Amino acid sequence: MGPSDMHPSACDAFFGCGYCSEAYPDEKQLSVHIKMQHEGQKYLSVPAPLPSRERRLLHQPSAAAISKDIPLSEVNRHCTPEDCWVALNGKVYDLSEFMDRHPGGPTTILSWAGKDASKLFNEIHKGVKIDSYLRPEALLGNLGVDESLMSDEFWHTLREARIVEIREEIDRVLSQTSSTHKADSIQRLLQDKSLDSGLKTKLQRLETQKRVALDSEEYDKAAGVKKEIEKLLAAQDVAHLHEVPLESKNLSGGIPLSEVARHNKPHDCWIAINRSVYDLTDFLMHHPEQRNSILAWAGRDASAMWDKIPGRFPSKQWMEFFMRPEAKMGEVGEEPEKDSVMEQLKQLHDELRRLEGPSKADIEAAKTSVKVPGKTDAPTLSEESRFPKLAEISAGKELPFFTRAEVAKHTSSEEPYMIIHNRVYNLKPLLGSHPGGDDILLSKAGTDCTKDFEVFEHSEKARVQRDRDLLVGQLVPAENTDWSADAQVSQVVGEEVSELMRYMKYKVTDVALLAVGWYVYKTLQNRKPLSQFTYSRALRHLHLIMAVGIFGAVGTAQAAANTEGQTRKQMLWWHKQSGLAMLVALILRVFFRLKSGIPPRFPGNPLVQMIETQSLRAFYLLALMLPMSGIANEYFLKWAPGSDRTGNAGDDKRNDRLAKQSIDAHKLLGKFLQYAWLPFHLGYTTLYHYSQGRGVVRKVSPFI
Repeated sequence: MGPSDMHPSACDAFFGCGYCSEAYPDEKQLSVHIKMQHEGQKYLSVPAPLPSRERRLLHQPSAAAISKDIPLSEVNRHCTPEDCWVALNGKVYDLSEFMDRHPGGPTTILSWAGKDASKLFNEIHKGVKIDSYLRPEALLGNLGVDESLMSDEFWHTLREARIVEIREEIDRVLSQTSSTHKADSIQRLLQDKSLDSGLKTKLQRLETQKRVALDSEEYDKAAGVKKEIEKLLAAQDVAHLHEVPLESKNLSGGIPLSEVARHNKPHDCWIAINRSVYDLTDFLMHHPEQRNSILAWAGRDASAMWDKIPGRFPSKQWMEFFMRPEAKMGEVGEEPEKDSVMEQLKQLHDELRRLEGPSKADIEAAKTSVKVPGKTDAPTLSEESRFPKLAEISAGKELPFFTRAEVAKHTSSEEPYMIIHNRVYNLKPLLGSHPGGDDILLSKAGTDCTKDFEVFEHSEKARVQRDRDLLVGQLVPAENTDWSADAQVSQVVGEEVSELMRYMKYKVTDVALLAVGWYVYKTLQNRKPLSQFTYSRALRHLHLIMAVGIFGAVGTAQAAANTEGQTRKQMLWWHKQSGLAMLVALILRVFFRLKSGIPPRFPGNPLVQMIETQSLRAFYLLALMLPMSGIANEYFLKWAPGSDRTGNAGDDKRNDRLAKQSIDAHKLLGKFLQYAWLPFHLGYTTLYHYSQGRGVVRKVSPFI
């Protein structure tokens, strides 16, 4: 096969060196080569055929060239339940079929999808030969490519070239027949990228419910989910999309092994032994101690193991002691004739699905389930133990299960999902009425927001309303956060504090103590009575305290907006306390202002003096409205009578609306204070008079 015989995608993608005969599939590799081998020369690339060191790969079939050895980067891509590859002791296996009949449950395998699980496997299953539990086709190849033969990048170049070839081959075969290929199993159907997204979501949710049932060994429930899947696929608007067998064929002429292969789950377990087929589903439910040996052969012919271990499955003694006559389904029959063209299409589609792997969206969603927050990330008390009314909301409900990967796909405004305390919520009813605004909800859609939720200290009323209106499911148990029942409340959003941060905290405390000491010292130094024609000393002290408080409130608001976790919680607490302190100080300031002398105004234009007067009035209004709007938000969120007291659901919506209006007004007033009033008051009123030689500071300072 010469370069002219190869597919264009396999030979045009190479960058040849302009100074020698070397060629590379990537521009970066060529750039490195020129810098190392042709020092001082400019980058020069010429079109090049396949490099000689890799050309011999294409003298064998393309599939063989790329499937003998598999790089770990390729294994990483196959990390979904329907396309689950795992590396074990230097070999790569597709465990998608085996997952459901794994004695330890499917979720254990799924947690290692796309990874090398050799260390864990050898610790738990020392001496176990995994191949004896798997079908031959589960072994995909060896882990890692021969770097002396090809690079990891070139392996993927070959993979992409082979994908193009397969698609062309499928088109060629389809042009010779009127038949079309359709998925004949749930796994293949879920891997079909042309499958309707709505149907795929429904199937994935049901598969999740099934895996949870298998994890907890509730085989009756798993069988019930299987019937729901069959009912969904049998629907008139879905049946034409697939060829998944939904019921057993006529067994009077014998049961072919291809039919036995379909019944390979703990809740649907057929096994062929010595030309007879047995249904061991009921036996598995009542004899858990024998599940390992039986599930290893679920859906297969176990005759090769007959009497290998006397007294163990499958052996003559075992059959005489355990096997009931009603378990026998019939005799093994002949395989039905197969259409050679359809078999060829099936093989091509299987290879195409294997090379393409999951979509980027599915891979990204699967990665979200890799890191499950634990005690070191966000330990907290059990939410129901802190808020007992929550237990009443979900009592008696059978909530469906979701994986973190499934939740991660729900990020649109049409169906935004969020995880809070291991439960799944649909936020759509909350859009438009959330006090924090829709942007903050949509920015966190598809993620676990327990930590952020606890930062804002939602009340029990808000949590009850959340569970009543938004709760749609719960996380699969294997992906639950391990909340500590004995954790302290202060640990709800606790974080590791670095040595530097701890040191800075102490230094800030030292500076604050020094500032207070300096203030007391200066106050004691300046205690003599002032003229009745100037501001009183008490009013001057309040002026200074309020100035510090205003900058503290603005600073803590900015800090809270740019931090997370415990730091954000602390900044919000300080922001609220400084706001309340300013409200108290404002009342005292009004009182002392009425009793204080008033100094004469600085000379100037009457218009300027009027603007200064309005600026001071705006300050009093802002100092009043800012804390009041914050208090109103807290009131409507936590204390205003809702449906739990009045019995009227409309009261909750009214409270949410008023809370949102209050916080929106609070934010708007805060921005006006920060970006309009403060720059004007300090920039003009203070700096202008100071530039004219007028003692603005002396006019209001308490230290004179």
